[in-house]
Amino acid sequence: MGRVRECVGDQEQFWRMAIETWQASGLSVRQFCLNEGLSEPSFYIWRKKLTGGDTEQGSDDKSSAFIEVSMPKSDHFAIELLLTSGNTLRVYSGTDSTILSNVLSALRQAGLC
Repeated sequence: MGRVRECVGDQEQFWRMAIETWQASGLSVRQFCLNEGLSEPSFYIWRKKLTGGDTEQGSDDKSSAFIEVSMPKSDHFAIELLLTSGNTLRVYSGTDSTILSNVLSALRQAGLC
């Protein structure tokens, strides 16, 4: 993934796709990042940069007696790609095709698929 980070445009598209996939997953940021092999601090930085917000599904906020629980939009993903890095990229049905194309281009350039 190091080469993906060299190009900001590709990196932005990658993180947009990752955030969109996380939102559909219903997982906490921590669990999503662990499952996908992503840096949790980077996820938060990019999410804030791209969405202007800092809310999390399944938040670990200790100051509240309640946690937000959300169901995934879909139980099934349309495609699952096993990358050469060993990570898995899951693409849910309804994913924006332009974003997916940009993410796949970035992964190809990085030699991850």
